[in-house]
Amino acid sequence: MKPVSKKEIPVYMRRVLFCLMLLSVCLPAPAQERRNVEEANAKSLALVGKPAPEIQLKDLDEYSVDLSNRRGQVVVLAFWATWCPPCRAELPMLERLQKELAPQGVSIIPIAVDSLANARSLAQKKAPTMMSLVDSRTTIATKYGAHALPKTFLIDRNGVVRQVIFEKLSEAKLRSAIDSLR
Repeated sequence: MKPVSKKEIPVYMRRVLFCLMLLSVCLPAPAQERRNVEEANAKSLALVGKPAPEIQLKDLDEYSVDLSNRRGQVVVLAFWATWCPPCRAELPMLERLQKELAPQGVSIIPIAVDSLANARSLAQKKAPTMMSLVDSRTTIATKYGAHALPKTFLIDRNGVVRQVIFEKLSEAKLRSAIDSLR
């Protein structure tokens, strides 16, 4: 079979082939992406039974919040992002539970792995009174292995990670997980 010359390939096909080659170089292979998620999940699971990594972040109003100030409370860390549909769906429920359970010694702390502007904009629409932290540099998400979202960590009153939830939260599942730590 004779090789095809460049002149024999229409211009649009050359552009399509160029774009496909460019994408194959720029996009991670599905296998690599899967490995990255598996490594992040393993990092998250390795935290179970250990003291929660320290968190010092700013909230949506740019006030500094420190996780160590929550000792003595059950803490729920819910990592979310504006580009994550399940995360967006969880926000109203997290806001409602944040208000309801705070007097009972439960601190629900959503952490936006996004820019302050994006997080603030979505939170104003979905959960206008919710306190949320912003991890725009992903330093805390990296410590917790929270790259595939949503991901939720339950921390007991002594500051020890007790459970990691790797999926969209249902209110019943979250309540049950919180009740197991009270």
